[in-house]
Amino acid sequence: MNRTIILALLTTTFLAGCSMTPDYTRPDVSAPSTFSAGSVQATQINRDWWKNFNSSGLNDLMTQALAQNNDIQAGVHRVEQARANLKIAGASLLPTVGGSAGAGRTFNNNPDSARTNLSAGLDVNYELDIFGGNRANVNAARANLAGTEYGQDALNLVVMGDVARGYFTLLNLRERLRIADENLGNAREVLRIIQARFDAGAASALDLSQQKASVANNEAARASIEEAVTNAENALAVLAGQAPTTLNVGGNSLAGLTIPSIAPGQPSELLQRRPDLRAAEADLVAANANIGAARAALYPSVNLGTGWSAAAAGFGNPATTAMALAASLAVPIFQGGRLEGGVENATARQKELAEVYRKTVLVSFQETEDALAAVKASEKREQSFAQALAEARKAYELSRQQYDAGAIDFQTLLDTQNGLLNAQDGYAQTRLERLSAAIDLYKALGGGWNAN
Repeated sequence: MNRTIILALLTTTFLAGCSMTPDYTRPDVSAPSTFSAGSVQATQINRDWWKNFNSSGLNDLMTQALAQNNDIQAGVHRVEQARANLKIAGASLLPTVGGSAGAGRTFNNNPDSARTNLSAGLDVNYELDIFGGNRANVNAARANLAGTEYGQDALNLVVMGDVARGYFTLLNLRERLRIADENLGNAREVLRIIQARFDAGAASALDLSQQKASVANNEAARASIEEAVTNAENALAVLAGQAPTTLNVGGNSLAGLTIPSIAPGQPSELLQRRPDLRAAEADLVAANANIGAARAALYPSVNLGTGWSAAAAGFGNPATTAMALAASLAVPIFQGGRLEGGVENATARQKELAEVYRKTVLVSFQETEDALAAVKASEKREQSFAQALAEARKAYELSRQQYDAGAIDFQTLLDTQNGLLNAQDGYAQTRLERLSAAIDLYKALGGGWNAN
């Protein structure tokens, strides 16, 4: 028996450090040297990047969402599960210890001959990780934990983006509701003028009917915007982990918000700045380790054990003790291809995740390029709509004065009125587009997250 143990220990020493896990190499992805619209020098992005919009309402809402959002809280528990799985996997590298105890009482025909029997035992077992299978499982669990943590950071970033976009959308809708109220008031005032002119015989029934239709259309449009405001408020409440109608969100306009200027830096920096990329790579590292575990299963396993036992014929009597040492060798001889299939499966999974990683990197480049293009285009559109709004407002005021004086017909007034409504609505929309583009760019660049 002692020779078996010594042989096992010598084998362990000889094969120490033997690992079946292939060396990990990050998949090569062709990255452009620079983005098409951006500075090589990257903007320093903080984790609380939303504060750059200078909105106290958004700051309060974001704090509440990060603390109470249900998806984020569920993600926290996923990280706890991954941490527990790592603890479970790590136990395979340590000995297992078990104890036992027993007591009994025996009787013969004579009750006075009863005797008490006591026993206790202790067993220690340890599996030698000769081919690194257990170590590979631990490495896979550690990589899974890292991937889950990176995934949680990516989820936080998604929720941050949804909250910011939802808040700005709500402010935009409230602003559009104000514009709708203003235009509805203008339409009703024009209707009053036409009604007076019609009563005096200076306007036709057609003019009166057209303006009544315009008022009704404005009222219908306002009702739709009012519904959208309620829906946006309810969506923000859910993001903040609250029931609809229970969240009080302040703010009525996008005016006064700061639109930050963001330089993206080099495309290769995204590999470190985006948590979803690190999560995809962690999954790949885990799959690589799983290949090692599957390969190790093809080889023998050695277990060492020791046992100690004690027995006594009653309390206070001397105990008889014994110790035993044992070693066992398990060799997979024929498994019907099950173990080979495990290696093939793990290898194919690793190759699949390598392609997933490459696709994720390419998508990150695309998202950044798209966000940069949106930032540039929305800025130009806002400038154009600002000019169009100023001219539309001037045209409407002039047309009202000229219509009151009888210098133009009603159709001209109606056209300028609709033109002002469209210009106001268009300008409000482009302001939202600029803010949304900034949010998308923050998200595409990792939102202030880094792997360090």
